[in-house]
Amino acid sequence: MSDDDERQEAGAAHGEAAHSTPHMPPNSLVPVVLALSLALIFVGFLHEVRDVVGPAMWLIGLIALIGSCALWVVTARRDYYELPEEGGH
Repeated sequence: MSDDDERQEAGAAHGEAAHSTPHMPPNSLVPVVLALSLALIFVGFLHEVRDVVGPAMWLIGLIALIGSCALWVVTARRDYYELPEEGGH
C-alpha cells in the first residue's frame, strides 16, 4: 500500500467516527424575510411608487432588513455554541 492509500483509509476511519451524524442547522424563515425586505426596499425606489408610498416602503423594508439580519446572527451564534467540542470542526 502506498502512503496515500494509508492516509485515505485513516482519514476515512477517523471521519466516519467524527461525522457519523452531520450537523444541520434548524429550519428558518429568516432568509426569506431578508429577501422580501430587500425586495420591499427596491420596490420603494420605483418612480411610480416613490412619490406616493416610497419613503414608508423604504422604512418598513429597512427595519425588516435590520431585524432579520440581527435575528440571523443571533440564531447562528446560538447554533454555533451548541456544537459539540469534539466534532472536529
